[in-house]
Amino acid sequence: MDNPEFTNRNKLRHRAGRIKSTIQEHWFAYLFLAPLLTYLIALLWVPFFQGIWMSFHNWPFFGPKTWVGFKNYNYIFSWAPFYASLKATFAYLSITVIQLALALIASLSLANLKLSSKLDSIVNGIFLIPYTMPPVVTGALWLLLLNPLYGPIFKPLLNLGILNEPFFWANNGTTAMAGIVAVGGWTFWPFMFLVIHAARESIPAEYYESAEMYGANKLQTFRHITFPQIKSAILVAVSIRVVWNLAKVSQPLQMTEGGPGYSTSMLAVLLYRFAFDRGQLGLAYIVGIVLFLISLLAVLIFLRANEE
Repeated sequence: MDNPEFTNRNKLRHRAGRIKSTIQEHWFAYLFLAPLLTYLIALLWVPFFQGIWMSFHNWPFFGPKTWVGFKNYNYIFSWAPFYASLKATFAYLSITVIQLALALIASLSLANLKLSSKLDSIVNGIFLIPYTMPPVVTGALWLLLLNPLYGPIFKPLLNLGILNEPFFWANNGTTAMAGIVAVGGWTFWPFMFLVIHAARESIPAEYYESAEMYGANKLQTFRHITFPQIKSAILVAVSIRVVWNLAKVSQPLQMTEGGPGYSTSMLAVLLYRFAFDRGQLGLAYIVGIVLFLISLLAVLIFLRANEE
């Protein structure tokens, strides 16, 4: 009968020898990976675990930190505005649907128009204009357009008598969120268009020629040829945009300052408020952890969908 301790020792030696041989065989590759691993550990994982540790502290922006245990967690998860921010976060994610719809419509329209390469490039450049503008500039532009008193959207409605009084859209939670979603959808849909249109352009023309020869209509062609070929690109684009939309701070802060109340104060905005307005970094870290978990869940869902 074998000695269990001796058997386990042999297994450990075998594993250590295998790891050593692997390192010796691929040392050059590991040498190139070392800077990336150092970067990830130093600037990602260390701050992440430090943030978890700091969430158990009362840590003002300036001043010493003190251990408070689960007091910060009890405060956050029993605080009504946190759930208002959580609701606003998921409402804001509807922006991804708008971005995807605009990207698909633009890509499929360009494909059906069959423009020359030069004209196609010009149209693509026009589509990219909102994405090339800094978000702060875009927010300022739309604040001007949506100004209730003299903006070119509402002023004509006042002059024509369609509106009896100025419509202060930012004073209502629903319309304020709608305004932010509309502006964000207009600003960032070109990114999804770039990804999806590139995938659409890579589909061999022979596929569509065969579909046309067999009498397939537009819907059938999209369902059986276009969509299966661009599905992975759509999932990648949507997953990236969901994560970026979850982290969006600049435009909501600029346009509504997270108000009225907390109706447009998404988790990223709430994190900013805790960290820089109130100087409560321990609470900000908790919001950041929740935001990270939502982002991670979204990415895992999209990765799972891409495997199917």
